[in-house]
Amino acid sequence: MLLKTNASIVAIASVLLLSPLFAGAQTTSAPTLVLTLNKVSVVVTANPSYSNLPIISWTSTNATSCRASGPGWSGRVSLSGNQKVNPAVTTTYTMVCAGTGGSITRSVTLTVTPSSATSVNSASVVSGYDQLTQNGQTTNTSSAGTSVGSFKYSWSRNLQIGSSYTEDVSALQTALTREGVYTSEITGSFYGKTFEAVKKFQTKNAIESTGFVGPQTREKLNSLYGN
Repeated sequence: MLLKTNASIVAIASVLLLSPLFAGAQTTSAPTLVLTLNKVSVVVTANPSYSNLPIISWTSTNATSCRASGPGWSGRVSLSGNQKVNPAVTTTYTMVCAGTGGSITRSVTLTVTPSSATSVNSASVVSGYDQLTQNGQTTNTSSAGTSVGSFKYSWSRNLQIGSSYTEDVSALQTALTREGVYTSEITGSFYGKTFEAVKKFQTKNAIESTGFVGPQTREKLNSLYGN
């Protein structure tokens, strides 16, 4: 009888060890995260080319969510990807990825050196965002509800958080800056700050405040800045 009982216990234990639930619990691994910058230092220029902006890239494993923090780069992001950044001063960018096995944090720092020919204040302005010089001082050309300077763009696609149309998003951020509702960097990436700025723009123009750039919002943008 004892031998039979022991055999039953061994059989039950084997079933438990081989079950997917138990195996999943045993093999849960801590997340990993690789966060890199393609440039570790830049010298600011008054009108940097979008194609030459520094790029943050990241790859994670065993993670279910990732969040980023840093100027122009904050909020929830995909589990892997890349994004261009353009800080005016030396900046540290941080990402935290979490999963069932815990969480992991990584940071990268971009060193920004002012050039002798330009001020730090103009460093975060990318091509397409013009400036006017008045009384010897440089001021942004943001003007509520009016198209100023030479900036022109026509939007033909809907945009939302995570949209991959970097040129459309860069132009959107430029327009929102001119409208006085967006004060962050022109990154070409649609995340939290751009989302909130779109909502402000929509409220300002009596459009339902959803943060989604759909037909109504595009129509208003094109009426202000369209080619």
